[in-house]
Amino acid sequence: MAMEYRNLMEDIVLQNLDSVMAAEGGCTCDFCKSDVAAYALNHLPAHYVATRQGRLMVKLQSYELQSRADVVAAISEAAVMVSRNPRHGRE
Repeated sequence: MAMEYRNLMEDIVLQNLDSVMAAEGGCTCDFCKSDVAAYALNHLPAHYVATRQGRLMVKLQSYELQSRADVVAAISEAAVMVSRNPRHGRE
């Protein structure tokens, strides 16, 4: 039996990543983006789905004001943390 599932929170974070990071004014290189995404995802609830109906339910939920605010807050916090200690430029 093939099992297919996906954490849709990854898609939601990635959809908001560029705009939130730009608003924070920090570095937006690939290293910083991946660090910010990973930090934010570790501080947000996972939304795993296995069906099309599940995807639609999570997508609808992600448009709720509080859900969107939680995602933006997590990305903002992550951007601040990463900008204090960026991974790029290390020898």
